[in-house]
Amino acid sequence: MVKVVVAGEAGTSVKESQAWLRIKEAEIVGVADSLFSLREILQGTEVDIVDIGSVTDSADPWVTLAAQAGKHILCAEGSALSREGIGLCDQHNSVLQFANTLRFAPEYEQAHEQIKNGAIGKAGVIRLRRDAPASAKNVGKCIFHSHGMREFEWLCWTFGEVERVMAREVKHTNESGQIVHYALVMLRMAGGAIAHVELSWAEGTEHVSFELAGDQGMITHDSRESIPIRWSRGEQFLPTTFQGMDLMQRQREHFIRCVQKQAGLRLHSCDLLAALDITLAAKESVKTGQPVKLMHGGDEE
Repeated sequence: MVKVVVAGEAGTSVKESQAWLRIKEAEIVGVADSLFSLREILQGTEVDIVDIGSVTDSADPWVTLAAQAGKHILCAEGSALSREGIGLCDQHNSVLQFANTLRFAPEYEQAHEQIKNGAIGKAGVIRLRRDAPASAKNVGKCIFHSHGMREFEWLCWTFGEVERVMAREVKHTNESGQIVHYALVMLRMAGGAIAHVELSWAEGTEHVSFELAGDQGMITHDSRESIPIRWSRGEQFLPTTFQGMDLMQRQREHFIRCVQKQAGLRLHSCDLLAALDITLAAKESVKTGQPVKLMHGGDEE
């Protein structure tokens, strides 16, 4: 039985707690709504995993506390975490995972496998989109970090390293007084593909989509459609359906197997660092209006 502490600011850890309650191999041994309460639990309770939910500011203090105690860490997607925070987990042999990574989302996992098996041939133009409602909790947050990390990490996993990043960002206030936020990130992959990632905090509902085109076919997905994923070669579309547990439960069950050394990690600290580098490059590109080179071989044009 793996012992779990669910941590995060007051009222933010409900989803995480519900996900762990569905897993028979896990036991929640504490809920911490402050750094003080997390420290007390870690000092007086046997703990294997600290699941850090949403926090307003940087997650580094929470991660530092858990890593220094030698605990494994699951951190909410989009958490503001620095290179130093990620590196600290390596120093203390703490496994760090970002929750809800697209590696466990069935549509994205299946698309990854199809691409690796050559379904679309040589990748050409890649389009990913993630929309969410405008919200007061997003004000002041970095849209690239809080909203785009999952897409960036999945792109690197599926298509390899990124050579160059160009980004644009627009914010304005709508008729109801809410700040709406849009961003476009253009990535040139080392393999030659061009990726366009659209991000917005401006829609009425959550929405994700992708269009992955190559010289031999295309894979598409739109969360608003009834058919989860389509693979096209010529005029023929082959739909795929998915069954099973949700993303939160799938990743947590995998995490348990990793902690118990029954499985190898899907996501490593170097993968998180690669995605973090893209977010930082996107921020710099918005600031300077120029593309940012990430690796040897990308030009400055």
